[in-house]
Amino acid sequence: MQDKKIRVLWFSNTSVDYTKSSSGYNGGGWISALKDKAIEAGNIELAVAFYGNSEDKHLIRDNVSYYPISFDRKISSRLKRSFSKEQQELDHIIEFKSIIKSFKPDLVHVFGTEKPFGLVAQHTDVPTIIHLQGLINPYLNALLPPFYSKLDFFMDKGCNPFNIIKNINSYFGWKEAAVREKKIFQGCKNFMGRTHWDKAICKILSPNSNYFYCSEVLRSEFGLVKKNIERDSSKKIKIVSTISNPHYKGADIILKTAKILKANMNIDFDWSVYGVRNIDFTASKLGIDVKSNNITLRGIVSAEELANSLSEATVYVHPSYIDNSPNSICEAQVIGVPVVANDVGGISSLITHNETGFLAPANDPYMLAHYIKALSKNSELSKKIYTNAQRVSKTRHNPDIIIEDLLNIYKKILD
Repeated sequence: MQDKKIRVLWFSNTSVDYTKSSSGYNGGGWISALKDKAIEAGNIELAVAFYGNSEDKHLIRDNVSYYPISFDRKISSRLKRSFSKEQQELDHIIEFKSIIKSFKPDLVHVFGTEKPFGLVAQHTDVPTIIHLQGLINPYLNALLPPFYSKLDFFMDKGCNPFNIIKNINSYFGWKEAAVREKKIFQGCKNFMGRTHWDKAICKILSPNSNYFYCSEVLRSEFGLVKKNIERDSSKKIKIVSTISNPHYKGADIILKTAKILKANMNIDFDWSVYGVRNIDFTASKLGIDVKSNNITLRGIVSAEELANSLSEATVYVHPSYIDNSPNSICEAQVIGVPVVANDVGGISSLITHNETGFLAPANDPYMLAHYIKALSKNSELSKKIYTNAQRVSKTRHNPDIIIEDLLNIYKKILD
């Protein structure tokens, strides 16, 4: 007899294919890939709740029930929420509970602690598990790189007063999110993660909770691309990085490392940086020009374009000051690109130094430059690194294993 399907409600930071669009960050997201595999497995009846617009309506598409969450747009209601964080949280919780009542899930699965979704665990009898992604409190600790001040954070878009106010609100938004995240950890007893780091943070902020390991499904485009034949080490080096706008993502490290490669090591390279189109404030603060140091900012692109760029790369560099398990590293490893990354957060769960990649200390562009040169000039070393990493990552991100792990976690919690 076939097992009864588990009714699972996901609370997600993204709309997970509610609208079929490729305009999202780098063309989509891994949660959409996980959704496809979960439906394909046939053991789950799935609903997805997400923050949407007032015109978004509940619908069922491709066997998934979608519940967009929007709030009263009246000025009076918005002001009331602005001045009362308690009212703001209460409004969110009322919406979350309404969706739970409508869908009647066996289990609630919350993606991330960045948004208020995780607060629902304290307000429902339905078993709830939170899937750890980025973690606000340690991220807040690394929000500003060395030599950056709060004033830099506020002024990084110039002297326009509206931009300054926006940045000030963003900074205090981080602070409020960190307080809320602690409440989320204290109010939930089941967490899912994938690195030694997120497990450690979980046990600090929620000592008596249950922690389950589950890896993440990568976007399908990266499993379809193969790395091109090894390049002649005498030719131009192609470096790829993917970052986003927050300063802790390491734009300053890219600039410093590129300058060292060009000025001190006389290396011929092109450095393609995806995810951003403007790092002018950082470049101005450091006095390092973007273009003259062979850096090209390519903005947000489709998954296919990024995968093809990686297939041509000599090395992938991850310069962030803090991260849990960035999928950009995993995608490079699956394609077969050797990775150099800062040894921060959970990255050492993805990379074994000198075996599946190279780990440099945070804020050390000299060691990043050293490892980039080593991989670009030593084809045997490069091949050893990317072959080992590709083998490990293909097992780590095997979608069949991940779905089996996910279902087992659900069943353990329900039992």
